[in-house]
Amino acid sequence: MEPHGQWRREIDIRNGSLTGDWWPFVENINAILSRLDEIENEFSDLENKVDETLGLIKGIYKSLHKLHFFDKERKLNWKAVELIGELLDDRKRSEEEEERRADGKSENK
Repeated sequence: MEPHGQWRREIDIRNGSLTGDWWPFVENINAILSRLDEIENEFSDLENKVDETLGLIKGIYKSLHKLHFFDKERKLNWKAVELIGELLDDRKRSEEEEERRADGKSENK
């Protein structure tokens, strides 16, 4: 899709020569209609992306609910969140220790 400024400049040029000949007016209308088609297609693409995103969010919510991250009132189960946080912290510490060991081995060589 061409930039709006360029599109607008072309329309202004055609309007400047609009006297007895209606061809520029017709071309302006055709340009407007084609531009609207492009905008409509972009809105359709955005709508599809939003629908896909909402579907993903619903899927994630269902998974988290099955894992008991939420209670019946849709409030976070903080005990489960804390457990996951501890697991993530443990994993991060183990990765950092592995990196230190790897750095230590490369320095000894």
